[in-house]
Amino acid sequence: MLKRSIIFIDHANLFHNLVRLKIRINYVAFREVLRNDNYLLGTFVYMGIPEQLLPKKYAFIKYLETQGFVIQAKNIKESPNGKKSQKGIDIFIYRDIVELACEDSFDKAILVSGDSDFIDAIIKLKAMEKEVEIWGFYNSISHRLIKEAGRRNVHFIDGILEDIKY
Repeated sequence: MLKRSIIFIDHANLFHNLVRLKIRINYVAFREVLRNDNYLLGTFVYMGIPEQLLPKKYAFIKYLETQGFVIQAKNIKESPNGKKSQKGIDIFIYRDIVELACEDSFDKAILVSGDSDFIDAIIKLKAMEKEVEIWGFYNSISHRLIKEAGRRNVHFIDGILEDIKY
């Protein structure tokens, strides 16, 4: 039986790893690999958005939207010393995962992130008897996240790069 699944992408985590590897990916192909044999209900992309959106970033967001991705955005904050940072994205993802699980909106959460911030979400999903699948990068995924999700539920983006490169 197909699992009702939702993909939750921590874009900053994905983006910084792709920059480190100096590659770009085809997001549609990436979604298809993650979907696998599941009944995909939606793909949420969580990202920080600056007040002044550059044309390139605007075009990227519009492209994702035309391909059926749902952009979940928070404004990027600037500190008094001029440093820009996104705050609250992980909490935003956590809230959506847990609320949608409580509403029985999915059978399986597919989380693209290696952050240990999601350990509590994994614990809650398991308590609700929801399946969870984690996709991260070898060099940046939390060992505690792997342990909590279970090694068989963790997959590495590094291993599929040839299939999703742009």
